[in-house]
Amino acid sequence: MSSVLSDGSPIVGDVARQPAHPTATDPVTPKGRRTRDALLQAGETLAERDGLAGLNAAAVAAQAGVAKGTFYLYFEDREAFIDALHQRFYAQLGEAVSLAVAEFPPGRELLLAAVEAYLDVCLRKRAVKALVLETRTQGTLTTAMEQREALFARLAEPSMRALELTPAWISARLLLALTSEAALIELEAGRRVAGARRSIRRLLEGRC
Repeated sequence: MSSVLSDGSPIVGDVARQPAHPTATDPVTPKGRRTRDALLQAGETLAERDGLAGLNAAAVAAQAGVAKGTFYLYFEDREAFIDALHQRFYAQLGEAVSLAVAEFPPGRELLLAAVEAYLDVCLRKRAVKALVLETRTQGTLTTAMEQREALFARLAEPSMRALELTPAWISARLLLALTSEAALIELEAGRRVAGARRSIRRLLEGRC
């Protein structure tokens, strides 16, 4: 799903097409795509168990049940693999948020729907969200990763302008930061935290 914002910028579905770190070989056959997906799924499993430190070619290949050399058929190196995990996570976020906000014009309800969708995906994909947070903390975000995250802030800008929360780009970045913090709270709890979501709603409704 893909469209544009009122200012002409791409909507969330385009996150899936943000440039990733180049891979060694892009799979063109169904078997190749299945193998690549198996490696990425193995990475998610390892990330949940061992965090960023547990992600290396040998461990990922072993978890996926393939030879270590197979890893390098699909990913140039560890950085490319982590970037691919990040890209897939943001593609899933993008699809969920696009679907959630499709019927709303820019404004408060669109933002609330986007926040709920964002948090729900983060909760379902706890391992990858934890990996994203760890990558950011260690200062190892690639340019492509930063671009994907920045796009989500841009998506909120028309709604911020509609609510007269200006400068819109600052308000949008603050909302994204707040939502990311709520995702971290839920990540630590391992469940939805109603108080975190309610606080965001109250702030957007001006009831803080």
